[in-house]
Amino acid sequence: AAENWDISVVVTTNVQFFESLFANKSSRCRKLHNIAKSVIVFDEAQMFPRDYLRPAMSAVWELVNNYGTSAVFCTATQPKLEQFLPAGTPITELAPDPQELFDFYKRVEVKPLEAKLCDDELIARLNAHEQVLCIVNTRKHASGLFGMLEGEGNFHLSTLMCPAHRRQKLAEIRHRLENGQVCRVISTSVMEAGIDVDFPVGYRALTGLDSINQAAGRVNREMRRGVSEMFVFEPQSEFIKKTPRYISQAVEVARAVLRDHVDMPISIPAIEAYFGRLYSLQDPQAFDVKGIMACFDDSDGKFKFETAARKFQVIEDVTETVIILFNEEAKNLIEELKYTQYPSSTLRKLQPYTVSIYQGEFEVLSSKGVILTIAEEYAVLNPEHLTEYYSCDRGLLVPESGGGDGLFF
Repeated sequence: AAENWDISVVVTTNVQFFESLFANKSSRCRKLHNIAKSVIVFDEAQMFPRDYLRPAMSAVWELVNNYGTSAVFCTATQPKLEQFLPAGTPITELAPDPQELFDFYKRVEVKPLEAKLCDDELIARLNAHEQVLCIVNTRKHASGLFGMLEGEGNFHLSTLMCPAHRRQKLAEIRHRLENGQVCRVISTSVMEAGIDVDFPVGYRALTGLDSINQAAGRVNREMRRGVSEMFVFEPQSEFIKKTPRYISQAVEVARAVLRDHVDMPISIPAIEAYFGRLYSLQDPQAFDVKGIMACFDDSDGKFKFETAARKFQVIEDVTETVIILFNEEAKNLIEELKYTQYPSSTLRKLQPYTVSIYQGEFEVLSSKGVILTIAEEYAVLNPEHLTEYYSCDRGLLVPESGGGDGLFF
């Protein structure tokens, strides 16, 4: 029932939802009829992939207009998604006074730093605080900075740590924060995804204004202090080799908006200006970069479902999933996976013990015997190499070659 969405409440990801809508295989399409006459709640709507905004929003409009659904977009940084809907589409603001909510919850002052920060300067600033959160854009930068910290109470978080490992670290972090102990955290944006922590001060590498706002939500979260500070800095680091286009565009626009809204960098006018400029940078075709809408323009009804399904791939970087023998439960589940006739159930239980890496990184590790294959298709970190290639602080230690400059999560 859960796999077919034939239950009252279904929790899934935006990626899974939209890729299922555009799929052409029965295994993924058989659940779609259950969307009719439902309420669809999109959390963190600002995270919709820009390259697919036009087909994604067209699909939402079709569901609302012809299938009796209601769509609710939840976010503290509302993007201008209405421009991707037909003119005159009725839209209701659920918050009676959004600006009043912004003012009431003003617990953090965002302070952009004028000069770029090299790694040594950033580490010196972090060491000056007993409790501080620093979020950067790539996992390589996060790992490199963590290696520069000295003393106790230092933590690193990224998607190279399996979810069970991250939960364990977060429990330690919360304990230290609540008990006034030293706690310095360097993380990728994984820390922004609904993580409930409360730091007295924060640092965020320059990125999109929506992510800056998310990072600010981890500072003075419980409003125990008057107004805390979060510093936005432009990094100058040997650990940053290249920046993806979508990040560099967001940085360019955020830099300009922060300059124009220096007094209120996190406000509704600033957010509107950010998304307005970000979208204006794009060629109109950029919001449908694969030309998916053209697959449904044929007036004789010969829609190209297979082509659309092939093109609508939100996560295009080829990655491989590796199972980590993190604890006894993971080890027992691996043994179960070897012999079970129903692997899907076991694989769901193993999800907290998985890490995704680039295919090039996967191939390098496999060539060294670091990764084993069980039941002819499931990749597992070789127990003989566990202590060498899986760090209790950094997670899976991937090779320098064979991949991009880190996964951006």
